[in-house]
Amino acid sequence: MNLIIRVTLLFVFVSLIVFLIGGVISFRVMMREVNNEQRHFLNERLDRVTRMIERRKPEDTLRMNKLVIVPLNDLMNERKSFRDTLVIHTQLERLEPHLKLDAIKNVAGRSYQVVMYDVIIEPDDIRDGLEESLVKMYLILLGAVIVVGFIVSTYMLRPFNQTLQAIKKFSIKDQESKILFPKTGIAEFKRLNLFLEEMTEKVKSDYQSLKEFSENASHELQTPIAIIQGKLEVLLDLNKLDEDQVNQISSAQHTLNRLKNLSTSLSILTRIENKEFDKVLALDFSSEVEKMLGEFKELIELKSITLTTEIEPGISVEMDDVLCELLLTNLINNAIRHNWENGTIHISLTNDELEITNSGPDLEIDPEELFHRFKKSNQSSASLGLGLAIVQKICDLYACRLEYSQSDKQHSMKVGLNH
Repeated sequence: MNLIIRVTLLFVFVSLIVFLIGGVISFRVMMREVNNEQRHFLNERLDRVTRMIERRKPEDTLRMNKLVIVPLNDLMNERKSFRDTLVIHTQLERLEPHLKLDAIKNVAGRSYQVVMYDVIIEPDDIRDGLEESLVKMYLILLGAVIVVGFIVSTYMLRPFNQTLQAIKKFSIKDQESKILFPKTGIAEFKRLNLFLEEMTEKVKSDYQSLKEFSENASHELQTPIAIIQGKLEVLLDLNKLDEDQVNQISSAQHTLNRLKNLSTSLSILTRIENKEFDKVLALDFSSEVEKMLGEFKELIELKSITLTTEIEPGISVEMDDVLCELLLTNLINNAIRHNWENGTIHISLTNDELEITNSGPDLEIDPEELFHRFKKSNQSSASLGLGLAIVQKICDLYACRLEYSQSDKQHSMKVGLNH
């Protein structure tokens, strides 16, 4: 739901509340004014009736339209009171609510009882008329709001929508092209476009610098590592080394290999985060899993692990082939590395998900931290703690679900497939 619709709905809702409250207030005000006007009318009519009595001095009861004059034998104090009553309506021929004025007037030394009636405008009639007028006004307001919202969305917010489209087309890897924002006369949009233009240029510059640094660091590290490895191998070939020296050289070689793998893994993570793997192919995922299991066959047999599979043929995914290989390599390698001797691995592949289950010791960390960088289930292991972080980044890139669960020394890793 876009902004203009949200604002329109909010305005319509607020208007509805205001109309309801305003309707109640208007109803009460109208009822008060109607009652006051009716009382004024009856008071004025009472004055006219009093003057008529002065002229005619009736001796008998006088009945006229909604008027009764009764001469009294005793002189009484003047009084006046209003109350509601029901009187037959002459035209509608039914009882209708009336306002009754009952007064005692002293004229020429004699008291007269004067009773007058006036039709009361019923609250239901006022309410119906008020509701009808408010509904019509609200519908007119609603139509006006929709029309204004459409105009604002189509014309006034057009530069903003064009800015959004320009941002969508922005590519951090395209260093040559410059993002073009629409011209607008609205000051806020001008400031927004200026900020975005400066920010995108800064982002491209930072990205290029970071990319060059990562590539240079990875490249420059490979040369000294290769030289050191070569010299260590030469030293190992010497016959003059004792066992302790051989062990120290082997340890140095192992550390160099870790350094090399660390450099490669961090470089891969950086490239994934920068979305440099933009090649999307329709891959036969079933074949890829079978091929990867073949490459790990010797390592599985070396650890005497029992492997069982349930792989549906012909399962396809849309993914970069390099990332697909990295995903499977890290998942299978993780299941082997953190397994026991004579353990088990079960791999299941369906159209919906890939599940790899392996036996192994309980985790020493919170499962939620398993996919973070440099987090390992066993901190004393030789693993770098980057394999599952790479898996997480690949799954995030393709919007795939990644879940881990553990039960009875069995660890399960599930990857939802994005076809």
